[in-house]
Amino acid sequence: MNQKAHLTAGLILATAAMLAGVPPLTASLIVFGGLFCDLDIVDIPVSSQGLHRRLLHNVFVVGAIGVVSFRIPFLVYWVMGMCLHIVMDMFSSSPVYVLWPIPHNGGQIGVGGWGVPNSSVFSFPLGVMLAIMFSAGYLAVTDHFWEVVDLGKRLLEYIFSQD
Repeated sequence: MNQKAHLTAGLILATAAMLAGVPPLTASLIVFGGLFCDLDIVDIPVSSQGLHRRLLHNVFVVGAIGVVSFRIPFLVYWVMGMCLHIVMDMFSSSPVYVLWPIPHNGGQIGVGGWGVPNSSVFSFPLGVMLAIMFSAGYLAVTDHFWEVVDLGKRLLEYIFSQD
């Protein structure tokens, strides 16, 4: 996915977190966590294929930050942003190496690569759709889903009841 899709998706999920009562500064960690994954875009020639989608797109980095979040609870929102980013990247045209650096048959195990190029017109809408699904899941897990649906209904009623 392109950066515009990652940024927008992070903002959608952060908004859902704020609707569930998370303070804005804490919810903003979702956005930063999602953008953090692409710091590995600087391809240092450690391997013939570089490090992008390897170094910061794997379960070990997400897990390490997740473990730290037991001591620093607000970091769980950083992890949420990273997870959303990684899932979105799985739908793009290149795979994500979620088990890097563990080799498999002399190579790396790539997940995804399901065909949507970053430059595609479908990249942004797909990213937004995935963010909405993540957000609905988050709201359901935190018991705020129907509350937000009701808020949306009231907002629509207000908008369409105006002269």
